[in-house]
Amino acid sequence: MRPAMQLAALTLNVLLFAGCNHALRPGMPTAFSSYDGTDPKRAVSFDRVVFQVKRIDNKPVADLAFWKIALKERLLKTGYVLTKDGDITAIGATGYFIETSAPYGVVDYNYLVAVFVDNKDIVVVEAAGEVASYQVNRENIFVAIRGLNFDANKTR
Repeated sequence: MRPAMQLAALTLNVLLFAGCNHALRPGMPTAFSSYDGTDPKRAVSFDRVVFQVKRIDNKPVADLAFWKIALKERLLKTGYVLTKDGDITAIGATGYFIETSAPYGVVDYNYLVAVFVDNKDIVVVEAAGEVASYQVNRENIFVAIRGLNFDANKTR
């Protein structure tokens, strides 16, 4: 087979089969090591900041406005202190994030949760770590969240 034909065949296979797997393929934050073969997708930084992306059922079925209120209310009522929240845009979807802090023993931790409503599912992104370590990794975490690609799931 000529190189041009091989390239055309490879391109066709990629295009045909790329949409067959509806799983979200999240990128992990820079400088994080991924756990291979885990579901949810998990990673950790050398300074022990953890990151995970999981897909859960949207039950009760609700829109993003509902989940914003429910998530914020739940975290604040259980003792987390709000540090920042707002909308966040990924590829093909708008979601909501909330960053909180809480003491754990003698050390304070940051905890981030981001949610995206994707048809019948909710994609939940979580990150947590000691405040100083989390702050060092914060921008890489947000870059990874913004890089989530929901466009591949639009045919579900």
